[in-house]
Amino acid sequence: MGKFTDAIAAYERAISLGLTGPEEAMVNISSLYSERLGDAALALTWLERALAANAGFYPALFNRAHLAEQLGDRETAVDYFIRASRAKPADPLALTRLVEAMPELRNDDPYVAQLRRFWGASPDPDVFYALAKVEERLGNTDAAWRALQKANERDAQGHPPWVDGQMRVRYQELLTRPLPTPHQVSDRNAPVFIVGMFRTGSTLLEQLLAAHSRFFPLGESEFWPRAIARAGGSMIGPAPAIDATDASVLGKDFYAHLLERGVPSDYRVTDKRPDNIYHLPLIAAALPEARFIITERDWRDTLLSVWATRLHPQHGYATKLADIRAQLQSCRNLADTWCDQHSERFYRFSYEALLANPEAYMRQLLSWLGEPWEANCLSFHQLQNPVRTASVWQVREPLTLTRQQRWRRYETHLRNVLGSAIDEEAP
Repeated sequence: MGKFTDAIAAYERAISLGLTGPEEAMVNISSLYSERLGDAALALTWLERALAANAGFYPALFNRAHLAEQLGDRETAVDYFIRASRAKPADPLALTRLVEAMPELRNDDPYVAQLRRFWGASPDPDVFYALAKVEERLGNTDAAWRALQKANERDAQGHPPWVDGQMRVRYQELLTRPLPTPHQVSDRNAPVFIVGMFRTGSTLLEQLLAAHSRFFPLGESEFWPRAIARAGGSMIGPAPAIDATDASVLGKDFYAHLLERGVPSDYRVTDKRPDNIYHLPLIAAALPEARFIITERDWRDTLLSVWATRLHPQHGYATKLADIRAQLQSCRNLADTWCDQHSERFYRFSYEALLANPEAYMRQLLSWLGEPWEANCLSFHQLQNPVRTASVWQVREPLTLTRQQRWRRYETHLRNVLGSAIDEEAP
């Protein structure tokens, strides 16, 4: 229901009444603060209380490592993922996260060997996604590809059937919805929505803006997915259009959500959720002052990265390369139309253009947003704010051109699936 503060109060009341085994309630409180209310400090406080109550409690150990991971603290993340994996050695989850957090890996590392032993012993797709990352880091591309095949085969078993044609019809209908006349671009506190296909640099962009004195990173807020579900939509399925009255109420509810999350009134919030691209007419109606940035990247790098990442089951396209390519085509069609017709509200952000000239490109974007340039933007990797996406470790590193052309490592394998289409500049 989204009543997070009420849930916390109920847990605290139960603990004060002498709840048996209070560490579980403490971990739940910590998760609410971390994942729902964006308060890492209070989340850490409650995790420490849980570990004080039961030092071997696996959920507390795992979540302590997870919180350190979000904050970019590799040393603590590795320490607690090791403790968690020892507390529950038959469960590969902590081990998969451990090897991803380790700054250096060797083929003969005992943790790598332990993870490889799960190949025939676990049906968990996360084992194979993690193995693929490990093998790629070690330069074992063929082994990484086999792990990705296995990961996506296992993951697809838990997804509902994906019918690309039906989704394309729904996305085309989106383009027929009129967008309201926007408020002036000079609105100093207009929220900024970062959307697009997954794995196109949206987390990186939010961190670049978070390093600017005017922006507050909301991350992947659950406000809009909840609102869209109530309106009859899904993560990737647009909800029916709403009338002006309902749109106004929704806009007010969003600002109430920002207050609950503790966003200072003099900041501009960034709401970074890629799949909000399928809901922009609804969001634009609720927030006429909002601005939208659609992130894009070389489609082949995007395709590979999506296939190598476990997404929510509603993203049923994500386990098959051909379906990912088709979804990329749909996203590009939406971006083409909205950016051409509403340039005052929509901006196409190129990952490759950013890497080619970071300062010039960020100056251009900030000018469009009506904000001054700040050199701190390029020091984004030094931030210690929580990051809750698959890019958690990548955004703790400075920008380099090595982030490009990853797909070339797998070119032979991709060509075997997609043929000459892999040579096209557009999906």
